[in-house]
Amino acid sequence: MKNQLNKILTIKPWIIFLSIIVLSIFSESIIGIILMIIWSLLFTYWTLGVGEKLYNKLNDKSILNLKRFKIQIAFVIIYLIIVFASGGGYEINNENIAEYGWKAWVIIPLHLILMYSMIHTIYFLSRCITTLRDKKEGYGWYMLGFWMFPIGIWIIQPKIIELLNEKPAYNTV
Repeated sequence: MKNQLNKILTIKPWIIFLSIIVLSIFSESIIGIILMIIWSLLFTYWTLGVGEKLYNKLNDKSILNLKRFKIQIAFVIIYLIIVFASGGGYEINNENIAEYGWKAWVIIPLHLILMYSMIHTIYFLSRCITTLRDKKEGYGWYMLGFWMFPIGIWIIQPKIIELLNEKPAYNTV
């Protein structure tokens, strides 16, 4: 089973792109909701798997923190499950903040932590890719690719596949 799930890490970009298109077509139906839950689980597994595998290939692991990466992904998952289970979200603005009362003082900081966690997860993956590719390219482009995922996957996933399929170099000294 684990070997089957590991195939998700090196899935072709066009399959990921088509899955997003299919989700958008069925988004308003019960089938779309079920597909979105499955896709979200697979995407989370892909993010964790790629992050772990690329991190383990790093020579200098001190530049990134794998434990922090995993905690941030767990926070994002738990936070989003709670938000969707409690009614699907909120819309706080200057006119209606009084309606939320003390809850606004909890929601706003948690949402800021959510955004930080998502951005740091993207940074972690981007930094792993640029460090392993050992090129003089900035990781900002990869961060932008992850942020604009349906488009960026065409650039990012082939590089991830290349890095994951690379055999480790052994010293023969």
